[in-house]
Amino acid sequence: MTEVTPVDLLSRARTLKHRVFLARKDSELRAEAMRLRSDPVFLAQYAAAQEGLDVPPLQHHVGVWAIAMVRNEADIIETTVRHLLQQGIDHMLIVDNLSDDDTPRVLARLAEEIPHLHVGTDSEPAYYQSAKMTQLSDLVSAAGARWIIPFDADELWFAPQGRLVDALDDSGSPVRRAHLFNLFPSPGGKQWRLDTARHFDDKVAFRPWGGAVVTMGNHEVSRPGSRESEGLRILHMPWRSFEQFARKTRIGAAAVARAELDEGEAYHWRWLGSASDDELRTVWRQLLSGEAVANAAWYPRGALRPVGDMPPPSWAAVQPLLEPMAPRPGASTR
Repeated sequence: MTEVTPVDLLSRARTLKHRVFLARKDSELRAEAMRLRSDPVFLAQYAAAQEGLDVPPLQHHVGVWAIAMVRNEADIIETTVRHLLQQGIDHMLIVDNLSDDDTPRVLARLAEEIPHLHVGTDSEPAYYQSAKMTQLSDLVSAAGARWIIPFDADELWFAPQGRLVDALDDSGSPVRRAHLFNLFPSPGGKQWRLDTARHFDDKVAFRPWGGAVVTMGNHEVSRPGSRESEGLRILHMPWRSFEQFARKTRIGAAAVARAELDEGEAYHWRWLGSASDDELRTVWRQLLSGEAVANAAWYPRGALRPVGDMPPPSWAAVQPLLEPMAPRPGASTR
């Protein structure tokens, strides 16, 4: 009979304690999802979003689905869709929310070319992002989704190694965090620069669960289950030209006002939306020069490294840019 040592007992106690912690956390997450699903405000927003949504029948597909709600993203949405295809994500549901640029035409053209790209419309003008993305996740869950990627039009998702679809298929956790890094235009506007500081807000991909709620900004999902510590990766391109920057801030501020959100939510849209054209141009110049503009939410926080006129195609091309730069020969290390 094997003798049980004090070390064995301590290890078992720690394992039991961790299991109790995980069970308690799961219970809290389950209760949070149930609370949100029964909240009168969320229910009203979900109903309004459902009323404004027009989505074609979804082909049944047991696998990874990507979902998005977009508005006035004609300059970037094709890049994002084709990037997802390269990452092995070929089933997508994208809903256009009242775009007045070429976004609907770009999506229609892509839908003709890509068999499993489903394009819908959203006529609800208010910024009910959580309710809308939760509704899209419910739709693809019913269509067979085993993983859901809630993405924005200006986000390129990656796995740390290999393809995104393989990283999700091989994942043992039901929720994968995605670490986000920003790309900003160069002062001339023709090249991209990588902000080497990781943004403080992660995004998530997740396995469907009945009653799951996608939170505002796709930063979290209310559902039980562990969160895998090794995150996915995102390159985010929030500001691409002054015209896009100004238009997006005005539209965002108006949508937030209609949604009557709490004061602390979407603060950057409120602040930028209240700025004059001259003030926005000043903010834009600050962003291009690498200055911190705290209320803009998306601004350079670390060293900026040039990446060229196109975003890198894989995370293997990004990772070296995040490493500390070796000192130049002969340079002082003091």
